[in-house]
Amino acid sequence: VTSLNRASQLRPDHAQVWLALAQAQRRMKNKSQAAEAAAKAESLAASDPVMLHGLALFHSETGNWAKAASLESRYAAVASGDRDAVVRAVSFYLQAGQPKPAIELVGKALAKEKRADLHNLLGKAYEADGQFDKTIVELQKAIQLAPREEAYVFDLAYVLLVHQNFDVAIQLLESAKKIFTRSAQLELALGIANYGQRKFGEAVDAFLRTADLAPRIEQPYVFLGRIISHAEGRLGEITEKFASFARANPRNYLGHFLHAKGLIAQMGPAPSVELADQAERLLKKSISLNPTFWESEFELGVLLEGKKDFSAAARHLERAIQLSPNTPAPHYRLDRVYDRLGKTEAAQAERVQHEKL
Repeated sequence: VTSLNRASQLRPDHAQVWLALAQAQRRMKNKSQAAEAAAKAESLAASDPVMLHGLALFHSETGNWAKAASLESRYAAVASGDRDAVVRAVSFYLQAGQPKPAIELVGKALAKEKRADLHNLLGKAYEADGQFDKTIVELQKAIQLAPREEAYVFDLAYVLLVHQNFDVAIQLLESAKKIFTRSAQLELALGIANYGQRKFGEAVDAFLRTADLAPRIEQPYVFLGRIISHAEGRLGEITEKFASFARANPRNYLGHFLHAKGLIAQMGPAPSVELADQAERLLKKSISLNPTFWESEFELGVLLEGKKDFSAAARHLERAIQLSPNTPAPHYRLDRVYDRLGKTEAAQAERVQHEKL
């Protein structure tokens, strides 16, 4: 930094020196000095494409997305050989939450050249601007121009899921699976779409296939845990998937929690003491690994209620409420447990809170 400061004094009209100084100050976390040096560099940059691009990257690294977008769009206007310049500028505008200039910029680029990546970006810009119909049209155009680009299919599916257009998402994803036969992210999206349509059997199938394709990612296991009560006939298979995930990730609280949840789902009205004890150990392990996850506390409280250990059940249900006070289910269960403990007033308070929530 000292050398660059000297250089800026010796060559005060040299934009590259000021940009280098800005970058050095940023690395040293001197924000105000970095900003001053960058501003000086910009004042000297004029239409120098190297400087405009360098300044855009500098501002993107500091999280000043609007400034980065403005500079990169200026760079794109004078650097016709860089086909990715518009893509970066539009992405910066979207990061800045400024979809309208992004739409304008990518629209001009598409008028010169029809490209799948630009249609995809225009679709994202329309989505950010709340223009859903135009979003769909542009994302579809991207797929038509590049039908073997999986990311474009996923982007369209994601927007359909966000807008709860589950039927169309299912049609899109079922068709895409014929091309992308081993795509975990498309399989996961298909499971979510079926889940949204309450097609639980199809959702279970998709989440299990996702776990087979990408056994290390958490999302399919989380969704299987959410719909486990609708998975009659598949409980053994799902529980084994949870157990495998837990074995592969022994320091991850989620695997132990889900394994316990699978065991609990298999117990039925006359629970096995052995299964109940195993589930209790797993839930306590999950809590030890992540004491802030309310669901482990809740499931353990419910399990202990079933074992008629009401005092311990109350402690864990109280902890679940402390961690997630606006979730109704722990209040309902704690009402029951307090009744069993003879705490009538406390039970009434939980009943009122449950009804309120």
